[in-house]
Amino acid sequence: MSTLHVAVLNAFKSKNWQYHIVPDMEVIESAFEAYHGKIQLHVQSFGEAHILSVVATSTLTVPPTHRNRAAELFMRTNKELNLGNFEMDWDSGAVMFRLSNVFPKHRYDEEVITSLAHNAVAEMDRITPFLGELCKTKKEMLVLLDVKELMSREELLPPEIKEEG
Repeated sequence: MSTLHVAVLNAFKSKNWQYHIVPDMEVIESAFEAYHGKIQLHVQSFGEAHILSVVATSTLTVPPTHRNRAAELFMRTNKELNLGNFEMDWDSGAVMFRLSNVFPKHRYDEEVITSLAHNAVAEMDRITPFLGELCKTKKEMLVLLDVKELMSREELLPPEIKEEG
């Protein structure tokens, strides 16, 4: 087991986050309760390269009829992001948010690791209601859907979390 993966395990343990280890891989998986539902998280360590990949997966699947408009939603959203990106598997309609970090050799900051996980969950939670609105639009009405206007609907955003202290 790489020291990066040990740092990932320690980071999750320090936050008391539940997870399970994927056998024969440096991968842990976890589920987080977010404002708009449960978010699945996949965290993979690439020890020799000092890279950590964090992927949050949506519970929503985009139907084939809606994939073009969903792709527009993800491209427009990605344009505004500083870290990570949304992806959609074109064949299955699965939606993911992927975030990676390259660490300096043997300097694996647990705060960075937990921040990556938190960010992936928060971004997936943030886009979920917009994606939900898009997916429940009747296919005949998709041509009339203004994705930029949809993205401006602030009532769909999760409420701000007030920092303690």
